[in-house]
Amino acid sequence: MKYFLRFLISLALTVALAVAGSILGMNLSESTTKALGFVTLGIMCLVAILVVINIIGAKNYGAKLRNNVRLMQEHLLSRRDEAIQNLPRVVRRMITFRRLTTAYTVFILLIAMITAFLVGIGGKFGLAVFPVYLFYGFFGRLLPRLQKPDFSDYTNPEDYPTLHAIAFRAAEVLGEKGEIRIFLTPDCNAGIAKIGKVYSLQLGVQLLAVLTEEELYQVLLHEFAHLTKESNPADKETRLFSFITERDDSPMSSYLNLLFLLPDTVYVQEYVIYRMTSSAVIETLADQAIVKYGNPQVAADSLAKIAFYTLFERELNNFIEEHIFAPETPRRDCITLKINAYRNAIIKRETAWRQILANEIQARSASHPILRTRLENIGVSDYTVTLPDDTGAYREECHQAIAHIDNIIFESFSQDYEKKREDNYLSPLRIIEEWQQRETPLAAEESRNVIDALGILGRTNELEALCDEIIANTENVFATPHALMSKGVCLLNRYDKAGIDYIYRAIDINHNYLESGLERIGEFCCLMGLETELEEYREKAVELQQENRDSFEHSANLTARDNLVADTMPKEMLDSILAYIKSIDHEDDVDTVFLVRKIVNDHYFTSVFVVNFKIGTEPETIDTFMDALFNHLDTRPEDWQFSLFLYDSVTAPAVKKVKNSRVYKARLE
Repeated sequence: MKYFLRFLISLALTVALAVAGSILGMNLSESTTKALGFVTLGIMCLVAILVVINIIGAKNYGAKLRNNVRLMQEHLLSRRDEAIQNLPRVVRRMITFRRLTTAYTVFILLIAMITAFLVGIGGKFGLAVFPVYLFYGFFGRLLPRLQKPDFSDYTNPEDYPTLHAIAFRAAEVLGEKGEIRIFLTPDCNAGIAKIGKVYSLQLGVQLLAVLTEEELYQVLLHEFAHLTKESNPADKETRLFSFITERDDSPMSSYLNLLFLLPDTVYVQEYVIYRMTSSAVIETLADQAIVKYGNPQVAADSLAKIAFYTLFERELNNFIEEHIFAPETPRRDCITLKINAYRNAIIKRETAWRQILANEIQARSASHPILRTRLENIGVSDYTVTLPDDTGAYREECHQAIAHIDNIIFESFSQDYEKKREDNYLSPLRIIEEWQQRETPLAAEESRNVIDALGILGRTNELEALCDEIIANTENVFATPHALMSKGVCLLNRYDKAGIDYIYRAIDINHNYLESGLERIGEFCCLMGLETELEEYREKAVELQQENRDSFEHSANLTARDNLVADTMPKEMLDSILAYIKSIDHEDDVDTVFLVRKIVNDHYFTSVFVVNFKIGTEPETIDTFMDALFNHLDTRPEDWQFSLFLYDSVTAPAVKKVKNSRVYKARLE
């Protein structure tokens, strides 16, 4: 409906302006009309040039930084330092980017209006499609902002008068006036946004379960402070970013968006950098509202509980024994179960968690200051963590909110519980049981599935034992990275830094573990306050990421523009891979498999398999097949680089570019 509405508005405006131009054109001389016709063609050429500039400019903008990891890191650090020293200047830069983006959009509107008018003057109504195109693109950027917000899933203020009263109290003291609507979530945090004239407050029920009424008030002071001019200096910039990143990318609109590709690319990249480098400073500003209007000591107690929850999530399997999908029917108390586990964990782990948080190091990319820094910012040296036992209206509403989320989860699970249980419990359980019952050794390409199944079911001891066995006894070194990575994660989750070496070893063998592995190591070093290991990690991370960007990252796509040639892998290797493909193509779902070699540079190439499935093949069948083939290629004993893609409109021209690229045709070999 929205597409049709955009088209009607665009057509109506074009017709109106063309008619106005036609009326004016009756009074103009023939020479003037002809000259204006050339102007029309000139404007059309200008738009074509703008499209080219947008495509080339968007591709090249920031390329120097993107291609040099160390340079990007240094740039981010300098921008972070700038935000700390002079946030207003950083904000002014973003305001300038927003205004330039808006000005360009208005420029496109003016071009559309002028073109429609000139089409009418020249009587070339066949060219009216051109301004319709421009108007359609413009209104695609405008109409989403006019949509009425939907608050149907929010709580009824009459059902939660105490929670709303606390929110109004926090808003009023900060001078924020307007309607407040509360949206309950299953999380342990709070968030806020202003939608039109309404304050949209998100409250996690796990947070409500552990905060007293006064502690919640301190949290809401911080949240509402985000909407004040001092603590939220880029509200309009955030809305523009959300609009661009959530814009309509339907096939029709994708062509229209080419006119806005460069300004949108520039804005999004600059906004992401702005948020990465300024978020911690903005959070600190919001904390000042607590110092000015609240109780810093009570706030410190609430901040500690939020920080504790992050550690609880790492240790979740230690406090919840039964898998959530183990029962034959959906549970009615999923959130209550987790809340009780968290409350129990606080009692058992407070001393250990205090020590961890006392040594934590602020991560360079962190969006929030760590607990120790936040306590210093509000002038508090210590905190007390006690579970609320208060009674009355507030606690009753907290229980009501928890029951509400429990019911929502229950209803969600009930819709297709059998499938969810199959995917998340029964299927992994069968994989484990089949492995335990077999007499033959576990095949390399199957080891991943067994390890992952043990992880899904939380059977950590068995998982580690299997990983140890694979690492120690597997002759095929390329079958070990997943075991190394999984073992490393298990060690880090129980705060054993020996896991760092396991993850580095996994990355050295298989670059597919680079991103997740480095993230785990960096997060752990910061959490545990390992300064020496953190410095080593930061230096090694730059080297590994640069290597990945120079070579491996190019394996992530396949187009006809790539340097492609016929692949010359050894015949026995190809025969082995094709035999595996036949073995897993149980129902003849695969139509064709292509193989080409993509040459990235003088030192690196990848053998690319492209799989074309028969029309009507179920998506789940495709996913299962591709996962199995990926695991097989990724765990082969040869030191060889493979890539795997589906056959589609992008990869098809690439494989057709290489003669004799087809290596498999269903049941014809």
